[in-house]
Amino acid sequence: MVLSEKQRLFIGLAVPDDVRRQLLMRLDGWRERFAFARWAHPDDWHITLHFIGETDADRIHAIVRALDESAAGARPFDVELRGLGTFGPPARPAVLHVLPAGRLEPLRALHAALGSALAQAIGFQPDARPYRPHLTLARKYAGAAPWNPASAAAETFGSSWTARDACLFRSRLGHFPMYEILHRAPFGE
Repeated sequence: MVLSEKQRLFIGLAVPDDVRRQLLMRLDGWRERFAFARWAHPDDWHITLHFIGETDADRIHAIVRALDESAAGARPFDVELRGLGTFGPPARPAVLHVLPAGRLEPLRALHAALGSALAQAIGFQPDARPYRPHLTLARKYAGAAPWNPASAAAETFGSSWTARDACLFRSRLGHFPMYEILHRAPFGE
C-alpha cells in the first residue's frame, strides 16, 4: 500500500457483515420514508471513536502504536444498535444515525483511553464535545416539510455484535465506498 504525504484518518469500530446485512434489510424502507440527500455506503458504516483528520503519513506508525496499546487494554464488549436518531437542527437535521444502546461504558472507556494515547503519541486534541457514539446512515435532510422526529423515533429494531477490535480508517474522498481499513487492533482477552 502506497501512502501519500497526507492522509485523512479516523479510528472506529467496523460493523461486521451479519449486522450490516440486518441493517441492509431495512435500508430501502428508510430511504423511501426519510428524505436525506446523501446516504452512506453500507461498506462505510462504522462507529467513530476519534476523528483525527488530515495527518502526515509519517505519523501513522505512532497512531498505530497508540491504537494497539489502547486496544490491548480493552476487553471485547457488546455493541447493541436500537433505533434511529438525528443530529443537527430539529427541523432540518444534518445526520440520520443508528443509536447504540445498552452498556456504553466500555465504548466510552475505549474512547477516553484512545484519546489520551493519541494525545501523548501525536499531540492529538480530542473533540471537546461529549462523546456521542453513533452509526451514520445519511446526511443532510432534504424533505419539503420540516423533519418529524417521531418518524425516526418510531423505528425500533435490534442488532448487536461483540466488538473485538478497533480500526484505523483512511478516507478516500471521491471513492464509493469511501473508507478503507489501514489497521485492525485486537482487544485484550
